[in-house]
Amino acid sequence: MALSENVQHISLRATAAQRAQSPARSTILIAEDNADSREVMATLLRLKGFQVIAAENGVEALELALLRSPDLIVLDFELPGLNGLSVVQSLRAIPNFLKTPIVILSGHDPARYRQAALNAGCDDYLVKPVDFDSLDQRFHELIERTVPVRKAG
Repeated sequence: MALSENVQHISLRATAAQRAQSPARSTILIAEDNADSREVMATLLRLKGFQVIAAENGVEALELALLRSPDLIVLDFELPGLNGLSVVQSLRAIPNFLKTPIVILSGHDPARYRQAALNAGCDDYLVKPVDFDSLDQRFHELIERTVPVRKAG
């Protein structure tokens, strides 16, 4: 079975109860240039009850963030057009995105790149491959920490 068929199969197995676990249905923007990785991540997040917006490059990620104001943004470090750090810096220059959690999810060595990501304004730097349950928990923590602030302001 091809990867995309597996993802579709997983998606079809999701029940209404699984999708309703997160009543607010927080929105996550994923920017990943690898189509298979993007599709798997989007499907897994949907199964956890999130709404997902997906971008394949940095320019598209920036445009979608501005149009949709997601609750959390996940960026690959290396993206075509604008890399992840450039997207972070562009968003952090906009008042509406000062509190939006932004996470770099990358295969790059964290000893070399984590500090640059944090200096650019990221809330976290996570390394691929990642345990999805830990990732889901971290995303919930970041969203819960900031969503009330964003909606009040």
